[in-house]
This record gives sequence, structure tokens and C-alpha cells, in this order.
Amino acid sequence: MNGLSLIIPIYNVEDFIEECLISIVKSMGEIPNIEIILVDDGSKDKSADIAMEFDRLHPNFIYVKKENGGLSDARNYGLKYAKYDYVGFIDSDDSITVDYFEEIFKSLKKKPDLVVFDWLDVDDTNYKNVVKGIDSSEDLWTMKPSAWNKVYKKSLFDEMEFPKGMIYEDVGTVYKMIFNINEYVYINKPLYRYRKNRGGSILSTISPKINDIYEVLDDTYLYYKKKKALSELNIEGLCYQYVKLLLWSNMYRQLKFHKFNFIGFYKKMKETRNVIYMKFPNWKNNIYLKKNAEYFRTRLGVNFIHNLDKIGKGFVNTFFVIILLIIRNNRRF
Repeated sequence: MNGLSLIIPIYNVEDFIEECLISIVKSMGEIPNIEIILVDDGSKDKSADIAMEFDRLHPNFIYVKKENGGLSDARNYGLKYAKYDYVGFIDSDDSITVDYFEEIFKSLKKKPDLVVFDWLDVDDTNYKNVVKGIDSSEDLWTMKPSAWNKVYKKSLFDEMEFPKGMIYEDVGTVYKMIFNINEYVYINKPLYRYRKNRGGSILSTISPKINDIYEVLDDTYLYYKKKKALSELNIEGLCYQYVKLLLWSNMYRQLKFHKFNFIGFYKKMKETRNVIYMKFPNWKNNIYLKKNAEYFRTRLGVNFIHNLDKIGKGFVNTFFVIILLIIRNNRRF
């Protein structure tokens, strides 16, 4: 059935969920063929009461409850209730813009397999920053892995689901989907408000679980290998994500996790560097790194590939890059 099913996992977000659901109601207006699936993942606060009230007031809201199993499990559970041809996900501490549904349904007229859009990072200090949903609009392998800045043809989930228990569940799902995507639409406009650095959120909690990123990336690589789909294009795409996720965003989290244990941090990044060289010995010539050069230049300087290559290469080299990052980006760890 043509339409959109939005799945919202809910767990102990009583301070944020009402804002999220109000934004959805405002954006829906009188647009038909929308269902909102509220998945209570065993909340212990008043989140369930708020969700059930919206279910009572709005006929296209559906409240379901399950035992706590985590974000991935809640999303997978919600997919069982989706009745429309397209599905999307919203985190219950975030919100959407008033034109979200208007823009999405406009794009769905083209019957794509996937819709990708930009979002707005926000926090409690009135910080706002537009984030591009895809680094290069003509290259799907450069899309950000976040599950919630996309709308999917539901059939894409026929042979896969979000990996339960992993904090990088989106990485372990989104990039596999590229194998089955033929047509996609990119909306060059922020339609989603992401609450950045919320205390208690999954990615703001630095723990050994940050190492899940290695497993989900390797699982994605193996997925393409089993499909006999390690074409030149897919290898370039996988390489780009390994480098960007492991040597960049993961590097920051590893530094925070190891705190003042710089030797431990260095050893982890040395292991990371070896992983990349083992799978992608020619990574420094990656086409997507070159296309997105400006992103890395602003953070690592003109010789960004050379500086990326220093991370984990030796203790002194690694230390040099961290100092460079602090100076260039005024980063506090």
C-alpha cells in the first residue's frame, strides 16, 4: 500500500518525547496514508503514558509494547507493524521540521528505493548546524549512515534487519542496502532535528561498546564478499567508510575512551591502521576521499591524506596529528 510508516522506538525519554510527537502531528497536517508506530521498548518512566495519549488522540498513531531489547530490536519490532510501502525511523528525543512529510511525499512520487535528506544538529545551548545527508549527491556510498535521515522502500528490509545489541546498528544496515538500491532521491534540505550530545544517549556514552564499529564494518565487507559484489565501485565505497568512520569519528571516541592513557589510544589506532591497510592497501587513492577533500582539509590541513596516514603509524606521528587537530579545530577532549 502506497504511504509511509514511521517507526519511533521509545525508552525513558519522558523529557523529550512530547516535543517529538507534536512535531510529527504539525508536519502531518491533513496528509493521508501516514502511520506512526510507537514502540515502547520497556520504558520505566512516563514515556509510555505520553505515547499512549497520542495513540488515543490520533487514529494513525499505533502504540505497541515489548520487553527491553535496545534500539535495533525496537526498530525491527516496529517493522512488523508497518503497512505501507515506505518506512522511516525517528528517534524519540529528536523532532522533524514542519515540511518533513510534504517533502518526503513529493520525493516518493518518483518511486525511489531510498530517500536521503539533510538534518540540523541542535542542543540545549541553541547550537545549530546543518549536516549534509550525503557527502556527494551523485555517490550513494558517501551518504551518512544515520537511519533516521532516510526513508526506505520497505522491501529493502526483506533480507536484513538492524543488528541487535550493536551501537552502530545503522552502519551495519544502511551500507548493505546499497546492494539493492537502484534509484534514490536526495533532498538538499534539513528535514530532521537531531539532539546532539544528549546526556544518556547511546553515542554520548563512551564505553567499550564503541568497538562495535569494527565488527559492523567487517560484517558489511563480508556481506559484499558473500554476494560476490566486491566490484571496484563497492570497494571504493567500503574503503571510504572504513577510513572516514575508523580514522576520523571513531578516532575521537577512542581518544575520549582512553582519556590520559595515550599509549592505549595509540595501540588501538595502530590496530585500526593495520585493518585499513590489510583490506585497502591503496586507500590513499580513494576516489571519494578526493571528491570530499574539502571536508578533510578543513580539519586536517592541505595534506590531509598524509596526516590521516600518520594516525597509528608511530607514537610520535600519532601524537603530532592529535596536537594538529586540537590547534586547527580547537577540540577539547
